[in-house]
Amino acid sequence: MPTFEDPLADAEEARQALRALAHATRSFASPSQTYAVVGELLGGLRSLHQVLDQVASAHTRHEEFAFTDDGEHWTGVEEAFAAARGLERASRLVARAELAVDQASQHSGRIAWDTTPFRPIVPVSDRLAPRFGPSDPFARPDQAAEKSQGISL
Repeated sequence: MPTFEDPLADAEEARQALRALAHATRSFASPSQTYAVVGELLGGLRSLHQVLDQVASAHTRHEEFAFTDDGEHWTGVEEAFAAARGLERASRLVARAELAVDQASQHSGRIAWDTTPFRPIVPVSDRLAPRFGPSDPFARPDQAAEKSQGISL
């Protein structure tokens, strides 16, 4: 259960929730569920964007407490600012991912999934693949006929 006050506990819970979601999304009971999942992911990315910005800010806001394990203050400050830069970069990347997931959500929202049972569904590849009939002049003749007629390719 989220605490809304303990960043360590809530970070652990978020990690576990994402792990569970990764497991659960291996299959869907209905493809219509994907729209809601995409919407929840979008909300999660927005929160992650905010968290990354806040953690980056915490690294620089408390520089007076930054030391390395061997007691070096200025090296600790450099590390804090390097960590903040890395987190800010991650935040910008998450913002880009957020835009992409938002677009995906819009497309997903336009899908009316029809999962009527016993309805033969023709895969897209079958509909797009060329079909050759026996009387098609562009069909490649069968190799046995080629060999019997002495034709070589």
